[in-house]
Amino acid sequence: MSESDLFLYELRDDHIAVMTLNRPDKMNALSNDLAKAILAGLERFEADQDAWVGVLTGNGKAFCAGGDLENMRVTSMDEGDWVDSVTDLMPMFDALEQHQKPIIGAINGFAMGGGLSVANACSLIVASESAKFGMPEAAVSVPNFSYFDLWKTVGYRNALELSLTADPYSAEHMHRIGFVTQVVPKEEVLDAAIKLAGRVAKNGPMATAGAELAMRFTLENPKEDWAATAPKLWSKLLNSEDLREGLAAFGEKRKPEWKNQ
Repeated sequence: MSESDLFLYELRDDHIAVMTLNRPDKMNALSNDLAKAILAGLERFEADQDAWVGVLTGNGKAFCAGGDLENMRVTSMDEGDWVDSVTDLMPMFDALEQHQKPIIGAINGFAMGGGLSVANACSLIVASESAKFGMPEAAVSVPNFSYFDLWKTVGYRNALELSLTADPYSAEHMHRIGFVTQVVPKEEVLDAAIKLAGRVAKNGPMATAGAELAMRFTLENPKEDWAATAPKLWSKLLNSEDLREGLAAFGEKRKPEWKNQ
């Protein structure tokens, strides 16, 4: 299966790009090929001026089952260093963590291990009632390698509970601890994610992208650094056609027509 088959990309007329992990026979487990396909798909999304919001989902009964443990097992048996396979995933995780536009996760099934980290990189998350989340690495004595900022979302002790127990957790539990935005019936998850993406896409695309980048900045930097960063972060928007259009539309009591420029 080629990289383009492993990651499907569909740009809708409403400026929403639906992106799908497509390795259903392996529950979308993160092989090196799938990781490369995700990276290429994210680069396409970022470069697509008509794509203002993304929806990321998985084909089949899993969103992403995490790292390909069978590949790790075989590599270890061959006396190879399976840690290298983890390192090979890092460009994909870096791209997910640094995305420049809002991405809505549509979690249709299992989001385990590295799959939980992929979901965590999304801006907002809509989950199926039957979705399962977890950090199961300790159950097979594999270290947690991909939960960089999870504790900032759910709190330190909630993140540690996920890690130490290696248990699967329900969508409702993940909603209670602040990981999931919405929980919906299984058959509605993609439609609900697209609907939520539409609520974002109706706004100025440069403003929504900038708002997430600004909030992400606050997670990693002290308040004192904001004054120097804000002008750089917002300069393009403050000189944009969209800002002028938004203010004009407000004054004229009409719906704005965004150009993303």
